[in-house]
Amino acid sequence: MTSATKRFLLLLSALLLAGVALLLYSARDDLAPPIDRLLAGEGTWFSTDAPPLGEDRHLFDLGIVDADGDGRYDVFTSNHNYRQAVLLSQAQGGYHDTLTTWGLDQNRDFPGWEQSFTAPVMDRPGLYVYWLGETLTLRAQGLGANQTVAGTLKMFSKIDVLRSQGFQLKQHTRAVADSPIPQTVIEFSVRGDGQLELSPLSRGVPTDIEINPALATSKIFVGNQRTSPARHVFSPFLRDRHGLAWADINADGHLDIAITRGGVGGTLRKLPQDLRQRIHDELFVSGTAKRFEERATALGIEKKDCSGRHVEWVDFDADGRLDLFINCQDRGKSKGVFPKQLWRQSSDGRFQDAATEVGLGLPDHELNDFVWLDAEGDGDLDLLTTESKGFFLYRNESGRFQPEFIAKGTFVRADVAGLTGETNNYWRFDGKLSSADYDADGDLDIFSASKQGNSLLVNEQGRFRLSAPAASGLPAKSVAASWVDYDNDGLTDLYTLPDGLYRQEAAHRFRASRLLTVPRHKYHAAIAHWYDRDNDGTRDLLVAMNENNSLWRWWQKPFKTWDDRFVWTLAAYRNLGSAHHWLNIEVAGPAGNRQAIGARVTVSTPQGEQVQEVGGNDASFFSQGHYRLYFGLGPHDRADRIKVRWSDGRSAEYTHVTADRLLSIAPPTLAN
Repeated sequence: MTSATKRFLLLLSALLLAGVALLLYSARDDLAPPIDRLLAGEGTWFSTDAPPLGEDRHLFDLGIVDADGDGRYDVFTSNHNYRQAVLLSQAQGGYHDTLTTWGLDQNRDFPGWEQSFTAPVMDRPGLYVYWLGETLTLRAQGLGANQTVAGTLKMFSKIDVLRSQGFQLKQHTRAVADSPIPQTVIEFSVRGDGQLELSPLSRGVPTDIEINPALATSKIFVGNQRTSPARHVFSPFLRDRHGLAWADINADGHLDIAITRGGVGGTLRKLPQDLRQRIHDELFVSGTAKRFEERATALGIEKKDCSGRHVEWVDFDADGRLDLFINCQDRGKSKGVFPKQLWRQSSDGRFQDAATEVGLGLPDHELNDFVWLDAEGDGDLDLLTTESKGFFLYRNESGRFQPEFIAKGTFVRADVAGLTGETNNYWRFDGKLSSADYDADGDLDIFSASKQGNSLLVNEQGRFRLSAPAASGLPAKSVAASWVDYDNDGLTDLYTLPDGLYRQEAAHRFRASRLLTVPRHKYHAAIAHWYDRDNDGTRDLLVAMNENNSLWRWWQKPFKTWDDRFVWTLAAYRNLGSAHHWLNIEVAGPAGNRQAIGARVTVSTPQGEQVQEVGGNDASFFSQGHYRLYFGLGPHDRADRIKVRWSDGRSAEYTHVTADRLLSIAPPTLAN
């Protein structure tokens, strides 16, 4: 080997070592979490499990609910105009999607009409009409060179033609007297095979389609499930679903579902009146064989141009009947105000909006998240919010709500020009509130997780004090956070992303356990649920994570596409448990509130008292459905006393309750 060759090899080796060193340095944040988790002994606490979904695109919310009442918790999603899921947990393991079986598709006449990242199977001759991503596609295939397909497509939206292969088009707009938005009309014809790709600006309005009768309806295939229309004139419709709130409101033993939808990008009030009446939130009331009837409008619930986000059932007036609270998101540049909605249920099952009457219309308040809780333990439910101006408590005083400003957190959106009313990114999955009596003093405290700065609101006899998380050993910033007693020792711990579990120790201080950590800065959105998936008394974790595409590593970018920005990765972890005892409690309620939403439960052991409220374990960002309560009892094999107070004022007490079981508690009968 010549000296020149030796020098070349040495140089090559040095370059390779430098490259490896650079790669390791660039990946240091990615390499640290698995090492930390290994050193923390995570394998003795958690095992990885198969999540119900491997990944999802355009995920908007993820929730937990026992949808079919079999005692096993199920998983649901909302996905804007993309297809969502209702995944029932199976006794033999795995999940089954029942969205179409239960008639919950966004368009019942055309299941599978939702936007999709895959085209339908085209194994039959005909005209296929479907969404592929953001593109509305018409494709004629296999009809023969002598077959002409003609028709008209109309939408109250600007439509760009992206591709027209084989199609002849005439496009114009039609003005409507009561709308500043014109209707776009596209007349089309195609002879033989062809493909038309359209990009509508607004996808939440009906797509009115008329096909010439020369083509039989049996050869028209709509959506990914290839449903043929009953007539040559049809109007498939996307619902733009956001939040789902589950509860049995008609006392038939099956859960009903309230679903909020968007307001067509804030343009709903500019559409024609007859079309505005067709765009509304949904209320699916259960009937026979777990089928649903959509009855929102029939029962009095109006859209009123609300861009509905977070929705929850609540008995705010303590009459034993559930009411419905909807956070209407500010649309920024859209003119007018968007009051919040509080649909009070009357004895005949109809609803009337009482938000403004009781002080919760709040048209000038931009709510990012909220929790219903009994702040001072006086028996009625108050509303605590995180808003663009800070934290507020709306205290329930005999059915009217009095606003109290609590404090400004580390970051307040109103202080930053351009953020108020901006609806694309800033409000999503940031500022999520989680409630628990972490300091065991008999009232519920709040942790607010934010990428801009976490906040801890300590409840001191009904008054909230802002405390720096670091003073208790908690992280300064988080993408998501949930209270959970993961080891059932009777002390409430905190799960955060990316920093994993913080274990509570003496004097209500926390120590980072390094369990379940993930790479710092990798994710900018996450939804984390702790629930007893296998009914063994320990809470398991299901988490969905969306990567921050602006921080993709240089070696990742060549393998990423534009659509990868929207991919959510799901991970599931089974809790392997500890030697500590536990009680899981499901509280039943009266006929008007079967899930006992808002009921307050106090469990006493020699270790002290723990307080929880039904609904407080929900970690969805816009939805509601997780109503089980979880109490770790530490070394104690029984609870000395359990006190339950229902939202309508009933109460009951139980003593010497055996541990390590799921306990069902029914309400006492009211005295005449």
